[in-house]
Amino acid sequence: MSAAARSARLCAALACALGALLPVAAQEAPGGIEGLPSQGPQVKPGAIVHFPAQVPADDSGLVEVPLPSASGEMRFMVDPGSVSRAEPSLVRYTLVARSRSGYRNISYEGLNCDDNTWHIYATWDAAGKRWAANGDKTWVRANVVSNSDVHGVLDHDYWCKGAMAAGDAKELMQRLRSGLQPYFVAH
Repeated sequence: MSAAARSARLCAALACALGALLPVAAQEAPGGIEGLPSQGPQVKPGAIVHFPAQVPADDSGLVEVPLPSASGEMRFMVDPGSVSRAEPSLVRYTLVARSRSGYRNISYEGLNCDDNTWHIYATWDAAGKRWAANGDKTWVRANVVSNSDVHGVLDHDYWCKGAMAAGDAKELMQRLRSGLQPYFVAH
């Protein structure tokens, strides 16, 4: 599959996943949210996730994730105030996806450096001014060899060093702000 096709597929999947503000009953359905791949490890049964109290009102203050071979249809930005290192290998953060036409989706996610997977914990329901929890508890493998997969780029190029997160929240955001770190290439 070409890089452009992968990028288009990713954008479509993210637009579907992030744009769908499903009612709680649908989120808790046994099959999970339609359109999201159901692969990877399950969320730890006892893991408690606290959603950020604040969501970015606009894009000011957000840090863009550079996607070298993305089509330009979508921009992805991280809210620095939401980034946390929940465990030695787990980074949690708010991701803002903006389409070229201005449509904006906000999700609270986790990136597991130990097995190169990511998970959407919740999406922001702007109308209800609340987080809508994702009922699907599975994690999705990050494509660490693609320059157009935002999760793969965060994992491979910025936030993971081996099976561990590459520092605390401040260090992770410094890495993202400063650009590609050469030693991450030999991940």
